[in-house]
Formats: sequence, structure tokens, C-alpha cells
Amino acid sequence: MIVHCPDCEQPLIEFDPGSGNYHCSNPVCNFQYMELMTGKKHRKSTKYEEIETKSSISNLDKKPKRILVGLAIESTLVTMGHSIFDKVTAKLKEEYNANVFDCLDNPQYLKKILEKNFDSNIRAVMIKSVKTILGEFAYYESIREFLDKLSDKD
Repeated sequence: MIVHCPDCEQPLIEFDPGSGNYHCSNPVCNFQYMELMTGKKHRKSTKYEEIETKSSISNLDKKPKRILVGLAIESTLVTMGHSIFDKVTAKLKEEYNANVFDCLDNPQYLKKILEKNFDSNIRAVMIKSVKTILGEFAYYESIREFLDKLSDKD
């Protein structure tokens, strides 16, 4: 069954399989997501939120999103274990001179480190956890692109 956005008629995407939360893939649509189990629909408040476009993103706009993504990654890694957190952060620094807050702009850093150092089951759990934490912010184009690149099968 394909569920369509009530505002723009685009197909909704189940953000995290099994979650029951379906997100609109149209970045200019005000519809954010629908909880399929309850039927509750969530929309962006355009009165208080500026719709993100590639041309309007400045470093100032991106800073809170970088922090949000970095904290989601940190939270996931610490939950998985302090040794995993230490290993990933050390590899980010060693291989890319980066930290978890740089991953919004460079999701391939995190993805490559996970591929090199962890088996597919652990990677899947980590990615699912990050997607779950960031799922409600996927209406931001930069966060949605980060999540898409992180979960792409190359």
C-alpha cells in the first residue's frame, strides 16, 4: 500500500521501516510526517520556520543542524558502548581530521569508518538508531540528504 501526502500527493516514505512514521519527500511541502498507527498528521509551521533551500543555507543556518547530527551520532555510539564511541571518534580524527559534528557535511566519513571497522549487523543497528533520533527532522533537506547518504548501499 502506497500512502500519499495529503498536501502535495507525493508518495510518503516510511522513514524507518517498521516505525509507522511516513514522511513527505517534497522539501517545499508543509506536511512533515504522519503516524500511520494513530493517523495523526504533523505539519511544519511556516509562520515560524523558514523552508530550507540550497540557496538559503548559510553556515549560521547549518550550525544547529551540525550539532543535532553530531549529538545523534554521539548518543548512538555511546549507547553501543564507550569502546565503540572511542574507536569511531579516533578513526574520524586519524583518517579525516574530523569529528562527529563534521559528519553532516561529510556523511561518507562516518559511513566508511563503519564499513571498515564493524560488521553489517552492527552498522545496521547504528544507522537505524541515528535515523530514529533524526527522523523527526528529516524535513530539513540537509538532514534528509545526510540520512540518505548514510544508508545508501554503494
